[in-house]
Amino acid sequence: MSTSEASDTPGLITRPPYFLLAALVLAALLDWGTGLSFLAAPGLGSLQSWIGLAVTGAAIALAISGVRTFKRANTNVDPFQPALKLVTAGPYRFTRNPMYLGMVLFLLGTSLAFALEWGLLLTPVLWLAYDRLVVAREEAYLSRKFGAPYTEFLGRTRRWL
Repeated sequence: MSTSEASDTPGLITRPPYFLLAALVLAALLDWGTGLSFLAAPGLGSLQSWIGLAVTGAAIALAISGVRTFKRANTNVDPFQPALKLVTAGPYRFTRNPMYLGMVLFLLGTSLAFALEWGLLLTPVLWLAYDRLVVAREEAYLSRKFGAPYTEFLGRTRRWL
């Protein structure tokens, strides 16, 4: 990556999926190590597990939809590459961050499905990490890059839900 390409990015500290991976690993370790237990045991007969699986499926579909919309628009999905176009179609009509929202919902859903109490507790922490460490930087970058069209997009589309 050239110096000009490196400066034409939001300047994130790491790739966003790593936040989700870290939250999942931490949740599993804390669940194993602390014995915290307030969720029903996982199982196909559990309403909690079915809700968790449904949320997980919706999360995956939302994130994939965001990726596909970027690819159809011929812009980079990787935030370590320059944004080539402002994407406002597909799930971006309803949320400015379908991929990150999908990752937060994935943690919530898998936590319910597999009774990861710490995953449930870490879900708002993951959301906050995305909001402050990723989305805020991306919004500042996209405002500089796309100007008024991005400002209009901010005004008509919610950041999360």
